[in-house]
Amino acid sequence: MRCNNANSTTTKDLRRMIIVSGIVVFWMVGFMFFSPLSSQFTEDGVGRGESWETEISEYISAKNYPQVLHVADSIIKSKQKGLPRFSYLDRFLTEEKRVDVANARADIYELQWKRIGILKEMGNRASLVEALNDYCTVIGYNQDKAKAMLNSLEDE
Repeated sequence: MRCNNANSTTTKDLRRMIIVSGIVVFWMVGFMFFSPLSSQFTEDGVGRGESWETEISEYISAKNYPQVLHVADSIIKSKQKGLPRFSYLDRFLTEEKRVDVANARADIYELQWKRIGILKEMGNRASLVEALNDYCTVIGYNQDKAKAMLNSLEDE
């Protein structure tokens, strides 16, 4: 009897360890995929100077905000095509593809910041707050400015 009781306790302990370990592994994998740390941008990141910047600058200088907002949204949408859903998965791409994806993500990050500036100029508060909430989740060189802007909008 005594030996059977010890085996039962060992089985329960083993089952408990497996369940707890499984939960920890799933939590860690989820954190890696959904964490804002999986996508970061630095100020001296990848190269800039594409034609979209010129096009957007021309519309901004002409104060044609609805058109520049449409252009920015369409460029963001086109650059997002073909990107892995989770930026954590970028590291499994080939070197050449990884560089292309990093450039696209950096362009999207910059375009989203320009889009926020456009929404601010247009006075579209609801869209601005929504865009800032999304933008603040990505670690980058504009994150502190975005958080400050969002806080000032919430204080008004």
